[in-house]
Amino acid sequence: MSDFPNKKGSWTELNKEVKYSNPWIEVSESKVLNPNGGDGIYGVVHFKNLAIGIIPIDKEGNTWIVGQDRFPFDGKFTWEIIEGGGPLEIDPITSAKRELLEEAGLKAKDWKLIQEMDLSNSATTEKALIYLAEGLSFHETNPDDTEDLKLEKISFEELYQRVIRGEIVDSLSVVGVLRLKDMLNNGELKF
Repeated sequence: MSDFPNKKGSWTELNKEVKYSNPWIEVSESKVLNPNGGDGIYGVVHFKNLAIGIIPIDKEGNTWIVGQDRFPFDGKFTWEIIEGGGPLEIDPITSAKRELLEEAGLKAKDWKLIQEMDLSNSATTEKALIYLAEGLSFHETNPDDTEDLKLEKISFEELYQRVIRGEIVDSLSVVGVLRLKDMLNNGELKF
């Protein structure tokens, strides 16, 4: 028995072919009937991990960000909150704890999910979770072999200003920082 045609809201998927797959992503192309009944194709990048972002905050209102060269943007150097991937079959908080320790050498006692989001939902299935991490203790960093990271400790207010000035443009960083600033302004959080 075939899975096709497959109704996806007002879209109808007539067939689907995987064009490329590696351990992190799968690219598929589907023949579709669009919401108005017209024939077309639709390509989707399916992510095999969650995007995880962490904003660690100490008692003085400081945070840590990492800088690195990003391959998809021709090696452009960017500053970001602590980020990484979390396998879909693992509890996201476990992945967040691993990333915080690997990239910043930090462990946190208190975790709060502050934002869930879909990244580029017109072409990907990538989902993101952003956490606030507090009650910090300091340990050795242990970045992945593929990472050459610069670590910087700054005040959260300075991080917010870098986002506002457009110096930090990574989507998880921008959304996480703006969400956290809103929570502070609304009295939902204090640090």
